[in-house]
Amino acid sequence: MTSPSEHMMEALSLAKKGLLTTRPNPMVGCVITLNNKVIGRGWHKQAGQNHAEVNAIQDVFDNLGEHAKSALENSEMFVTLEPCSTTGKTPPCAEAIKKHGIKKVYIASEDNSQNGFSKQAIGIEITEGLLRNEARALNKGFFSRIEKGRPYITAKMATGIDGGIALWSGESKWITSDESRKDVHKLRAINEAVLTGTGTILKDNPSLTSRDANLINGEFLQPLRVVIDRSNHLTGKEKIFSSDAKTLIFGTKDSKIKPENNELCVMSRESLGDLKSIMRYLAEKKSINTLMVESGSDIFDALLSEHLIDEFILYQAPKLLGHDRKTFSKFNESYEKPSTMGFEINSITHLGDDKKIILTPNYQ
Repeated sequence: MTSPSEHMMEALSLAKKGLLTTRPNPMVGCVITLNNKVIGRGWHKQAGQNHAEVNAIQDVFDNLGEHAKSALENSEMFVTLEPCSTTGKTPPCAEAIKKHGIKKVYIASEDNSQNGFSKQAIGIEITEGLLRNEARALNKGFFSRIEKGRPYITAKMATGIDGGIALWSGESKWITSDESRKDVHKLRAINEAVLTGTGTILKDNPSLTSRDANLINGEFLQPLRVVIDRSNHLTGKEKIFSSDAKTLIFGTKDSKIKPENNELCVMSRESLGDLKSIMRYLAEKKSINTLMVESGSDIFDALLSEHLIDEFILYQAPKLLGHDRKTFSKFNESYEKPSTMGFEINSITHLGDDKKIILTPNYQ
């Protein structure tokens, strides 16, 4: 006999199908059962389109035809996120669930941006918290934006085994393997925005788009490119201003970037050093759930000192860059002793000759 947890696991698997397309909405999956047998499945496919619950109900009608109405009145629903109770681009799912008389709803995780499904669903039996941790991990960016007022921030670094990211001469631009670089392009597609500073732009002139991830254009959204330009170095001719993706510049009133051609957020030079304020802007004004940082040590260490980095992804190549290497962080300047910053290793995988290490910082 299939357990409620197994039905919710299927709902979570369905939710993951929206990984590249639902932003800024969360990923949601839904399974409807009758007598413990699945009669409908659905997931949220794209922002502005039907939510998972509505798609699953429609799937029941597609599967059962004239028997769908009576089946739904005796059915149970498994949904990965609390059904919406407010009207947005689509009607509230709570109304659809009540309309079709679904008798019991299992919810993996609450949604604090809603008014509370249990308040709206009088007469429906509700079980909350089934696989809650898994559901929250799936939408960690959404929950960070809603609950912390900032995106979930991932810092990406590529280094040799001695921590070097480049030589001071500017050589050794590509430290890691082709497999690692392709994986970075997948990370850009997964994240809603990519943040860097002018130092990286002036040195490498990157496009910061997802191009080499074996993904089909139209099936994913390019990340918003975000650059902090405190000293107004950017001219508008750099690759980040290509039409391949949108770009947001945080600069001063003296910026060379013309707002009619590009998006410019004007701030004082002092405010541009307030990374918490910038993160709050990205969450509130741009609805960014997930942000990947690809920068030099200045922004990296500033975010780290403010405890703003949630996750590190380190691509480590089996190379030594030696005495003249540049490093991705200046810990000796940012912290009194190395022991003040520890990390929990979440996973280690191999990409070609490299290691991909995912870590969580343990802030003191």
